[in-house]
Amino acid sequence: MTVLSQLVRVVVLCFLASSVVAQSTQDRGALADELLLTVDGAVRLALERSRDLRNATDGLSEARAQASETWGQLWPQISASASYVRNISPAVSFVPARVFDASAPEGEFISLQFGADNSWQSAISVEQPLFDPALLVSTGAADRFERLQVEVVRGRAQQVATRVRMLCYDLLLREEQVQLIERSLLRVRQALSETKARSRAGMATSYDELRLRVELANLESTQLQAQNEVTATRRQLAVELDIEDPLRLRLTETTALTDTTQIPVLEGLEDSTEALVNAALSQRSDMRQLAQMVALRKTQVRLEQVDYLPTVSLFGSWDVQAQQNGSPNFFGDSRSRATSKIAGVSMKLPLFTGMQRNARIHQRQAVHRQAKTAKQLGEDQATAQVRDLVEGLAAAGVRERAQRLAMAQADQGYQITLARYRRGVGSRLE
Repeated sequence: MTVLSQLVRVVVLCFLASSVVAQSTQDRGALADELLLTVDGAVRLALERSRDLRNATDGLSEARAQASETWGQLWPQISASASYVRNISPAVSFVPARVFDASAPEGEFISLQFGADNSWQSAISVEQPLFDPALLVSTGAADRFERLQVEVVRGRAQQVATRVRMLCYDLLLREEQVQLIERSLLRVRQALSETKARSRAGMATSYDELRLRVELANLESTQLQAQNEVTATRRQLAVELDIEDPLRLRLTETTALTDTTQIPVLEGLEDSTEALVNAALSQRSDMRQLAQMVALRKTQVRLEQVDYLPTVSLFGSWDVQAQQNGSPNFFGDSRSRATSKIAGVSMKLPLFTGMQRNARIHQRQAVHRQAKTAKQLGEDQATAQVRDLVEGLAAAGVRERAQRLAMAQADQGYQITLARYRRGVGSRLE
């Protein structure tokens, strides 16, 4: 019986040891899969993997391809064509017989066959625009559109960086909030336990115990909500970073919020609101996009206006034709083959298009006015935003200093209460 009990103990110990080893292996694997990032590291990763930024970059690639296509229209256009026709039943025409025989009776016709059994035709044509105002204006419009897309990519990168940075700060604050709530829960549970003991000794009332129970229930509900907010923020950050598993994402503990009331980037600017407004109007990506859009709309107006001007181009072609009866022989021989060459200059000037050109010009002018109005509105909104941010930053600095004083006061009050508790004249409830 003793041997059997010892064997059972050995089996149980081996099972427990294997469970511990497996659990430690899983923990090490989980730690290895974690993605530890700082705030700056998260921003860099977002700029590398953001799908929003990737979409804007694809738009820039499309704009560059369109610009290349427009510039390509300035080069000669060369094309080649070839065809082969097999006349299964060649067409015939009827002509009066007197054409070939003057003694033939009137009204008599003779059938003549035109064409051979096999017919080949090939051509090489070249066209070079000499003067095309619309084409010249289109190249300028394509370049402006490309510059617009460059600003779109720049602005999208700034938006992605700002969103990721704000999500990181939000995640850090919410994690700190969860830790604060956990410490509050621990303190309330200890106070509740002490109050129960004091109540049994007749040194506390049931109301004190009930008040702590209500506070504990509220803190537990707040803790659950705070944990859900941490999970939701981490999930949003994972979407921005293109990470499939949000649980892998961890911000390093060394990352902390600094004094955001002092912005190093603004230290080189003049200490005035007007200087900040001017810097915003000249450097903000959305302001540059609006300016590029106004220029692009103006170019589109010019593109419709130059439709009144003529277009001049050179053209030329080299044709080879051949016909043959019987079995096909590619392009026949020299007796059944002929070539032709042509060259010339063409000019095209639209004289009347049913007032369509005027209507298109009016449309483009209206869109141009809309772009100018949007630019003016955007500048006014940007000016108001900068002024609001300057005032908000000043208010945040005052609030931050007041919060530091409040923290110092709370710390001093905590030290006084802790000293009273250690001398036996206070309680955990205080």
